[in-house]
Amino acid sequence: MWVGVLVLTLGLLSRRPWLLLLAGLFASSFFSFNARAGLSPIPSQSWSGSVTLLGDPQTFPGRVIVIADSDIGRVQLTASSSVAAELRQSTAGSAYTVSGVLRAPAHADRLASRHVRMSLSATSLKRDPVRASWRMPVDAVRELILRGSESLPQKQRPVYNGFVIGDDRGSDPAIAQSFEDSGLTHLLVVSGENVVFIIAVATPLMSRLPRRARTTLMIAILLLFAAVTRFEPSILRATVMAMIAIFGVGSGRPVDARQRLAAAVSLLVLVDPLLVESFGFRLSIAATAGIACFSQAIMKLMWGPQWFCQVFAVTVAAQIAVAPLIIPTFGPMPLASLPANVLAEPIAAFVMMWGSSVGLIAGVVGGWMAALLLAPVMAGLWWILNVARWCAALPLPRLNLASVVVLFAGGVIFALWRHRRISHQQEHRQRPTAG
Repeated sequence: MWVGVLVLTLGLLSRRPWLLLLAGLFASSFFSFNARAGLSPIPSQSWSGSVTLLGDPQTFPGRVIVIADSDIGRVQLTASSSVAAELRQSTAGSAYTVSGVLRAPAHADRLASRHVRMSLSATSLKRDPVRASWRMPVDAVRELILRGSESLPQKQRPVYNGFVIGDDRGSDPAIAQSFEDSGLTHLLVVSGENVVFIIAVATPLMSRLPRRARTTLMIAILLLFAAVTRFEPSILRATVMAMIAIFGVGSGRPVDARQRLAAAVSLLVLVDPLLVESFGFRLSIAATAGIACFSQAIMKLMWGPQWFCQVFAVTVAAQIAVAPLIIPTFGPMPLASLPANVLAEPIAAFVMMWGSSVGLIAGVVGGWMAALLLAPVMAGLWWILNVARWCAALPLPRLNLASVVVLFAGGVIFALWRHRRISHQQEHRQRPTAG
């Protein structure tokens, strides 16, 4: 590892782009080798030791599963019966002394992005009351949002918590299916959009602070939000992009969205090379690249209200970019996602922003005051749930990869034709008339 760090440091100090690129490639190879070597399994055996949960336990029929850190690396901790009942009540950051059996993970390729080395079937566990101090504000924010959501109807709570902090545990299978059929599944899990909304909420509140204080506080808020949402890959990508943007604005040198994306991905892959194994990380990169590269061009081809053109263009650009990843993995994409996203995205943005700000106050006051504060959220969630249900029932086809390519090619041809026509009209208007 020290060789990779040394090479990368020399590349940074050189201030020569070609040398920095070469140093980055060498450093990436060193870091990747070490990360991959850390996944090599050890022989199956009985084991006892301390673990710290890295996420919130997920409940499945007859068992509870969670990723945990230990002195032998990360493990996929599985518990059943009475042990599962104890683990089910835990959250990320909880520490346990566990006894169980270590085995090679059944789906090692799917767990590689989480650095999981072994699977641990727990036979007994004892909770350790010690908790890292930096998790105290993280737990407090999550607890306030979850407490505030108790004033919402039962079916809306998991959807709301999924929108705001990415915790959709306990969601209704019928609701999850309607979101999948309407192409709105991305709303049920926290995404890079949430980071944008956090910045939108925080910026006006800090507008009068000095530049350095504003930058420092904004970075702290972003890191806190990333921790609250359990450092999901899409959140990591969006957080690093936001930090680059904040530093750029603070230094008087704003950075283009495509440059921010390239820099953020490069930094994240250097720090954690196994992120390339994360499907969510790849989807996040593709969607962001599609929006940065295509959305403005699509908007220029459209007529209508500004908000409609923007939402539609962003939806189409993101769908085009992620299609080569989603279709081979999950099958054809629902065409219903276009009207569903246009109708649901603006309201979903409002729910995320309201939940990230007023939702905290609702968690503090509780009771009927929380219900009053979250009444707009209740109406917004009612609308989104019905949009998902209506659009899932639309008799629209699903698009395979060939259909997406044909539609994209048709859009490019139409854009070129329209550009040529506008140019021809402008030349005709500028041509001097005879006489």
